[in-house]
Amino acid sequence: MESCALTQQKDAGVAAEKQQVQMELFTSHMAQLDAGTLQCTLRVLKMNGSTMIFLSGKESERLDEFAVAMPARPPCKQIVATTFMGSSGHSDSLVLATKLSTRYGRQFYVSFNLALDAMTRPLFEKALVDYMQQNLKLFV
Repeated sequence: MESCALTQQKDAGVAAEKQQVQMELFTSHMAQLDAGTLQCTLRVLKMNGSTMIFLSGKESERLDEFAVAMPARPPCKQIVATTFMGSSGHSDSLVLATKLSTRYGRQFYVSFNLALDAMTRPLFEKALVDYMQQNLKLFV
């Protein structure tokens, strides 16, 4: 009788651990990034094996572009990327998704909805990289 109760407790503990792991497979968060005069909203959905990032202006959130990039299967070390929405070719979303996938070796979906120029782009990229490095567990 006691061994049956212990087995049930053990099974319940294993089920709770599995549920906790499954809960951690999807996490989301939101942050405000400040890069000089540019302020933007960052929304992140971390999934099992991939990360979805939405970047928009602080005042108006919209979805104009959407791209995905992922590492090719080994032994190839290239990144495969495409745009779902927005301009074809090298859109801002596609470029950022490719950079992130190359750096972190995982699939990234990116919606980049900011108008940046040659002066604000480096400031923004530095702010994003710094934030990602400080909060890596939220992205990877």
